Amino acid sequence: MKGTKQIGRRGFVEAHADDGLLEIFGLKHGWHTSFVMVELISAKHIAQAAAIRFEIRGGEWRNAYMQMDGEPWKQPLNKDFSTFVEIKRVPFQSLLINCD
Repeated sequence: MKGTKQIGRRGFVEAHADDGLLEIFGLKHGWHTSFVMVELISAKHIAQAAAIRFEIRGGEWRNAYMQMDGEPWKQPLNKDFSTFVEIKRVPFQSLLINCD
């Protein structure tokens, strides 16, 4: 990729809003997010990808807490079966319209 800079020993490139890559980070608990946002600790940088599909096994956990583009959501998990989450780019942008 033109104009990219490799960072860290795992070969991740510097993130840009228009690079077409998703930045995937892992957090231990909800409080971990707060500490990351005030830069006391860091999140685990898992991957960079154009699209991702991952499997979550719930077991005793009822929900997985996720966030994308600053928007958090609670992903319900099944105790007996895996939950699959797929995130990919689409050819259009969604817009929030204020209808005053």
